Amino acid sequence: MKKFKNCLRDKAFNPENSQGRRNDGKDEDSPYFNCVDPFILSRDKVLNSKARRRLNEKTQVLCDPRNPHIRTRSRHTMEVVSIATKIADITGLNIPLCEAIAEAHDIGHTPFGHLGEEFISKVSGKKFSHEVFGIVIAQHIERKGEGLNLNFEVLEGVLNHSRGGKALLINPESPLEYAVAMFSDKIAYTFSDINDGLRYGHIEEAALPREVNYLGKNQRERILHCIFTLVRESSEKGIISFSESEAAEKFGKIRDWMYENYYSQLDWRIQKMILERVFEFLQRDHSFRECDPSILLALMTDTEINQMAKNIYLHGKKPRIEDIKNFGITEIIPHIREKNIDFADPDLDWVK
Repeated sequence: MKKFKNCLRDKAFNPENSQGRRNDGKDEDSPYFNCVDPFILSRDKVLNSKARRRLNEKTQVLCDPRNPHIRTRSRHTMEVVSIATKIADITGLNIPLCEAIAEAHDIGHTPFGHLGEEFISKVSGKKFSHEVFGIVIAQHIERKGEGLNLNFEVLEGVLNHSRGGKALLINPESPLEYAVAMFSDKIAYTFSDINDGLRYGHIEEAALPREVNYLGKNQRERILHCIFTLVRESSEKGIISFSESEAAEKFGKIRDWMYENYYSQLDWRIQKMILERVFEFLQRDHSFRECDPSILLALMTDTEINQMAKNIYLHGKKPRIEDIKNFGITEIIPHIREKNIDFADPDLDWVK
């Protein structure tokens, strides 16, 4: 691997070429902007955000796990950061930019993961995408509605990280760090989700495609195999790439298998009922007037929604505002009330 060290260094994104921040010179870190890497500042803004903290109690794949070793959305994010920084360090790309995108990439996720996205899309009649909503949170909801004031490249990297079950295509015109974050996300969740599926008995070892063991006998080996194959291919092509090697082909087959045989087979009926009841409450209660119930729902955690469901289904109580006075959304409501926030609009047209 030593011969690939810094193989893409000349293509690393230069912070001096950043499109800047929406409100340059207008927040507390502005005096330090010229002496601290701007992407380190953006990374730290994300790390200290409420949205990033809420990921501790949001689903990765398995809801309400009683086993503490099952990944949450926060743990997944940490694993993406770990992979992204390794790739950036070996190839010589911009590590702080990769870190900042990786830390922020999932802050727009709903409770119950992708189920929440599908539910909000259905009830609102407008497509909800966590990658878009993450940018909305960063610009219009965090810091009492003032926003985190992140660098444009971090926001655009978040917008471009998601592929769903689609092919892992990249835009060669974008900073290569965007592709690093995107591939790191896919590598992280594919092998971690296998691990958690096996742990909870949703996947049988014998049912896994043979390509899994080709890449390694455990999660660590499989991830490292993909990282170093990606680095080798990227070095040869002069761009971040993970599509032409045998390992990349096998990884693609594993990912397809997971979508067909695992993600699509999970039983979400209880969670769907919970989302319906909580959404009805957010729609009708006077305390949430002039607030988009879809946005409120998306901001809630699994823990909060499950607590409301417990009151509804186990104790027969109708939800009351008093029951959620310690929920995170009660801090946020005063700062989004009467604001025309569109959860489907990334609002990045401020770039010069």
